[in-house]
Amino acid sequence: MMITLYRIDPQGATHYYSLHDRQGHLFSPHCFTVSWGRNLSLSREKTYQYDSQKDMDDGIRKLVLKKFRAGYRVLYSYLRPDEMEDLRPELGRFAAR
Repeated sequence: MMITLYRIDPQGATHYYSLHDRQGHLFSPHCFTVSWGRNLSLSREKTYQYDSQKDMDDGIRKLVLKKFRAGYRVLYSYLRPDEMEDLRPELGRFAAR
């Protein structure tokens, strides 16, 4: 899974927020990483750990919806066929135009 969001502030600067589950974690099999900033190669990063796949999916869903409410749009998303079917319509609704 990878979701990259963006928003443009009133001064014209672009802010990015990216979520991915590409990297495993030593202490939990259920985790995802977010990175954010105006330049994703120089961004801040945080890893969220969960006890179950359901808890992780709920955490992803909450973060994405929170960012949509803050004005972010979808720049790019990739979900494997078995991932979060109920989030797909939201991602499409907030896709960059």
